[in-house]
Amino acid sequence: MPSVRVFVRTSLFLLAIFIVPAASALAQQTGSAQGKVMDSSGAVLPGVTVEAKSNVLPTPRTTVSGSDGIYVMPLLPPGHYTITFTLSGFQTVSREADVQLEQVTSVDTKLAVQGVSEAVTVTAQTTYADKTSAAITSGLNSSEMERLPVGTQYRDLINLIPGVMYTQDAVRGPSAGASGQDNVYNFDGVNVTLPLFGTLSAEPSSLDIAEFTVVKGGAKAVDFNRAGGFNIDSVSKSGTNRFTGEAQFRFQTPGMAADQINTSTSKYDEHRYWTDLNGGGPIVPSKAFVYGSYYRPTVTRQNASNAYGTLPNYDSTRNEGFGKLTLTPTSSTLVNLSYRDSHRLDQGTTFGAFTAPTAGTGNEAWQKIGTADGSWIVRSNTVIGFKYTHFENPTQGIPDNPSSAVINTTPGTHLDVANLNQLGLVTVPKAIAGNAAQNAFVAPIINQYGFACTAALAAAGSCPTAGAQTGGGLVGFGSLIDRDNFFRDAGQVTIDTSLTAGGMRHNLHGGFQGYIDSEDLDRSSNGWGSISVPAATVNFPAGATGQPIYYQATYQAQGVGVTPVIHSEYHSKSFEANDTVNWKNWTFNVGAVFSNDTLYGQGLNSDGSTLSGFVKSTATDSAGRKYEEYNVPWSKMIQPRLSTTWAYNGKDTIYASYARYNPAASSLPRAASWDRNLEVTQNADFDANGNLFAVESVASSTGKLFVPDMTPRRYDEFLIGTARQFSPALSGRAYFRYRKGTHYWEDTPNMSRVLYNEGVTTVPGTSAAIPQTPYIANLADQLAQLGIANGGNAYVIADLDGAFTDYRELTVESEYRKGHLWAQGSLTWSRYYGNFDQDASSTAESNDANIFIGSSNIGDGPGRQLWDNKLGTLRGDRPYSAKLFGTYSFHWNGSLGAFFTTQSGQPWETHSYLPYAALTTSVSNTARYAEPSGSHRSDSHSQIDLNYTQDIPFLNRFHGAAVFYLYNVFNSQTGYNIQPNFNAAGYGLPDNYYDPRRLEMTLRLRF
Repeated sequence: MPSVRVFVRTSLFLLAIFIVPAASALAQQTGSAQGKVMDSSGAVLPGVTVEAKSNVLPTPRTTVSGSDGIYVMPLLPPGHYTITFTLSGFQTVSREADVQLEQVTSVDTKLAVQGVSEAVTVTAQTTYADKTSAAITSGLNSSEMERLPVGTQYRDLINLIPGVMYTQDAVRGPSAGASGQDNVYNFDGVNVTLPLFGTLSAEPSSLDIAEFTVVKGGAKAVDFNRAGGFNIDSVSKSGTNRFTGEAQFRFQTPGMAADQINTSTSKYDEHRYWTDLNGGGPIVPSKAFVYGSYYRPTVTRQNASNAYGTLPNYDSTRNEGFGKLTLTPTSSTLVNLSYRDSHRLDQGTTFGAFTAPTAGTGNEAWQKIGTADGSWIVRSNTVIGFKYTHFENPTQGIPDNPSSAVINTTPGTHLDVANLNQLGLVTVPKAIAGNAAQNAFVAPIINQYGFACTAALAAAGSCPTAGAQTGGGLVGFGSLIDRDNFFRDAGQVTIDTSLTAGGMRHNLHGGFQGYIDSEDLDRSSNGWGSISVPAATVNFPAGATGQPIYYQATYQAQGVGVTPVIHSEYHSKSFEANDTVNWKNWTFNVGAVFSNDTLYGQGLNSDGSTLSGFVKSTATDSAGRKYEEYNVPWSKMIQPRLSTTWAYNGKDTIYASYARYNPAASSLPRAASWDRNLEVTQNADFDANGNLFAVESVASSTGKLFVPDMTPRRYDEFLIGTARQFSPALSGRAYFRYRKGTHYWEDTPNMSRVLYNEGVTTVPGTSAAIPQTPYIANLADQLAQLGIANGGNAYVIADLDGAFTDYRELTVESEYRKGHLWAQGSLTWSRYYGNFDQDASSTAESNDANIFIGSSNIGDGPGRQLWDNKLGTLRGDRPYSAKLFGTYSFHWNGSLGAFFTTQSGQPWETHSYLPYAALTTSVSNTARYAEPSGSHRSDSHSQIDLNYTQDIPFLNRFHGAAVFYLYNVFNSQTGYNIQPNFNAAGYGLPDNYYDPRRLEMTLRLRF
């Protein structure tokens, strides 16, 4: 299968490259220019030749104004343009304008009769008042980004988005009216959102970005936007008609950072270095440009220690190369071809504050991103486009220390309880107040594997008494050997045209997009995997009459035998159609995105004569074991995009929109794949002497069937706002946005509504009844036909009754540009409420992780259902958030950049399995709320970042520069990601703190 996939991908990529010059039908990462041409009296002028010229465009583009005087230039590469208007008998006029990615730049002009002396005013204006759209967009170009105090990674730009929470998470995205996994990340037009998980996996450098744009609300039916949160895209730098180059070195040493506030639990000295080389220029002047770059970030941590003492040194090194070719085979065509290759190796992975030094896991990842895109102007009012992209992200995680323990599931097998830390990853138990028997049993284990409570730890609240051994930490070896390879191939075709009818101008857009996400999963356990010590707080079977469990090992069945690599796929197809109608001072956007998604797993074959519609596959190859798990039809994913904008005085606007989004990211293809039954997660239960008496499959990790005819996850958004140009330098906008999320799919026990309802008949906070019936009435019979007995309590994929999220946002934004000063500011009041918190369902306390979408811990058995304290404030809620950033240029070739943010703290609640111990054998606290969601909130956070850039021009075309970045000026190390697990070390205390004050410096040479 892998060889076939490589052949197909290679063939498609080469085919795209070769057909581009011939068909010239490629769409690219672009913006557009539009405007009206009039004479000095205000009458429209048809037939005016409009030329757009820029150093990012090898050959100028031309069009002609229509009978209404309006011209449209779609698919222009973002950059600075000179737009020239020519008509016989009239003066030729030029305008300067910046075309922005995925945005319409309005450039109106008046032409005076030739020979008539008339002053022509050319004023550069900045405005939020977009007369063509109600979309909430924002973005920056490279010259603005490099003079702001932002980091070198693509994810660093996310913190600049107005109205979106500030975050220092390294994996998960910020909440923006939905889960942090509902955002969509595009880099240079390639969807680099991690397939199946919805997080930003790619690490491309922001140094290659020419411009980025964010759409967080009011989207049109353009660019196939299905994001439940925001949609971010960027365009990379290109070569120009002039040879340019750059070399820069950025660094931070331990002496350039303040001490960490949490030195009572962990400390380290960190060295960080970033090297970047790039350059570009013409291959054939005005016909072919080339651009290339090399990027190498490294991080090392030395003298590391935590509550368990000295830790191994940490080292992370990444090498990334990028190349881009820009072609204009003819004056009406434009082509971009690019390829990016990255490799990262992490050793001595970061440890928690209470993790033993032997428990580390190394990581390695590769990323390859290829794209071919462009455009063909068929005639002055029609442009056709095409784009092909390829993304792959192979990863692997290997424990630093292998365990020699061998899993044996024979009853009576003895667990070496005297050497638990040699068998896998051990969660050291904590004493439970009031449970004398449990306390007596775990006391020697805590004495053997706990950490010493120092005076500093006691003062911080991490342990009760100085000098005592304390439980709640992690010892032993990393638990999981994980190889996970992701792939995405996508293609799309679009057409844009315009026409005038009935006194209205219609800008018509249509397109088709198709892509395939796939994953190859190979997973096993290190030794016995994860080991916990319930000490008789739960029984097997669950309930008072079961046998007490004293030790429990959770492992992958793959560790016992040989199982195939699990291959899963997610196929998506979408059509979009949009009509932007201009009538007088009104603009109406009428459109829709129509989608069809199909999920594929492994291990069954279709058979319509059976109850389930499947039979077990007898094929030995992955292709023969592939089957269609579920199909979401076109009729269930019609996503209307309707908006209206009124330029009531010709420039300032009032707007409103309604949009529906059906997010595509889902881990269900791998979660439901039938071959998961061959490598199911299992719990081995041991008695007080360490003798095995039961082995139980963790049902949530098995292959699953889907409840038929479900409505897919969706977000309905309503938006109303206004924008105003107060002066040529100052503009602002204010808007209210409401976004409601419903129809959340999750894996859950088929009988959960019957067995675990705890007497609740209606989902709290809703009118949704909890049916006292299984999700699939004859599931046991279907499973029996597939060879699985006693399937009455098995898991299924279901649309959880009454699951919802509710987001309300009021935001005010402004921008000022005049002379040496540029600044943007935003202030947001919001509420994020509901009962389905995808951002708070991870096994990691910090939740900075890839959490399965559709197969998370939500709904997994007792204590994790929506009626189990899930209603309340959600993790991404920030009632207030303010941001202000900008730059000021001095007359001595220096500039000062600043970024300020302040926001509310993070909601959290206590997690504990104890309230549900009578219903389950699980001792996991994860997603088992012991109090209503969001019962507490961490401290609010504010910080200021600065940078100063000193340019040093010399020898005509050379520029040196020294750049200083000072982050968190006032050293506000606010704690966040509160430890919610009642029996873990540091309960109620922050797992993470915002980074301390630190200085970074860049030395740069540019020509």
